[in-house]
Amino acid sequence: MKFARLAPAVALALSLPAVVAVAEDAAPAAPAEVVATNTLGPIGHDEQGRPGRVHVVQPGDTLWDISDAYLGTPWVWPSIWHDNTAQVENPHRIYPNERIWISPQEMRKLSEAEAAEMLARAPVVEEPMPAAMADPDGPAPVRNRGTYRYSQIQTTGFVTLEELAGAAAIVSGPKNRTMYSDQTPVEIGLGRGEVAVGDQFDTFRPGELVVDPSTGRNLGRVTTQLGWLEVTEVHDETATAIIRLSRTEMMNGDHMMPRRMRTAEIPVGDRVDVDGLIAFTPDKRVQMGTGDVIYLNRGARQGLVNGSPIEVYEARGGAWDAVRKEKRALSDRPLAKGIVVDSYDDTAVAVVTYTTVELNRGFKFRGSDSIAP
Repeated sequence: MKFARLAPAVALALSLPAVVAVAEDAAPAAPAEVVATNTLGPIGHDEQGRPGRVHVVQPGDTLWDISDAYLGTPWVWPSIWHDNTAQVENPHRIYPNERIWISPQEMRKLSEAEAAEMLARAPVVEEPMPAAMADPDGPAPVRNRGTYRYSQIQTTGFVTLEELAGAAAIVSGPKNRTMYSDQTPVEIGLGRGEVAVGDQFDTFRPGELVVDPSTGRNLGRVTTQLGWLEVTEVHDETATAIIRLSRTEMMNGDHMMPRRMRTAEIPVGDRVDVDGLIAFTPDKRVQMGTGDVIYLNRGARQGLVNGSPIEVYEARGGAWDAVRKEKRALSDRPLAKGIVVDSYDDTAVAVVTYTTVELNRGFKFRGSDSIAP
């Protein structure tokens, strides 16, 4: 399997959002279509026909503020921002009158021609936009449900069996060394036509299987996330990459996949109508408690996204009413609360935020209104 060429990713500091650069000698002339600060940009459609809006950058705009106005939260922009310009000192600097495409799937800069094409394109896939984007008069009020900080987000991982089969690997390193750490040059098993200078990859080791308790189907494997590397030279059948971050030493055979930018600040979302089971508890532990990570047998296909609150519960069935001589249904007993911090097609990783018991594989869960008792 060949990897699609990636746009170079960058480290994102949420406390330092992108800023607008304004020339000191004169303010840029505003084009006729500049959008007023209290009005959202016009609706367009991407190559798949999905709706979004084209924003013309105003003096003082930041990606933080733009994301908040259009998508209802400032926290989302680092995970969906794409910059296809390589070798730029600060690719996240934005300038007045630049055009930015904004949708729930991505944010990126546009040329005038690209913006015009998106605004003229007819919809193909009808998907609802966030309320803030859909309001023609400006951002809609957004209920603040708070955020959950999961500082270990970069260490959690999962890979489907199909993805694992198509993953690449580190194939060689410096002579007389078997373990590699920060700033070490290594050779990876991707060559010309498969990778480009500036491409970045997460490195990982596959671990135990995650098996759906209800069907017995293998959902994929838990991964140990080792760090990430960046391609610096491309050869015919391999490429040279520099290890930019190693959480633990790497070695030949360690797997790699295109880097995923994930933020530790996770906005708490709305309740999702979903019901499933705890599928896996890491580190060979049978029981889990508050602050621990659990894997679920439901994922993005069933509506779970980052920030989805969940509730683990016990279904108590019924009890016999000796006076009325009939069986009465008992209410479910809530056991724990959690929040999804990483979502995949058919599984999700959740952090336990509150529990009254130790949790086991096979326990039932469902969507919740909150992550607190």
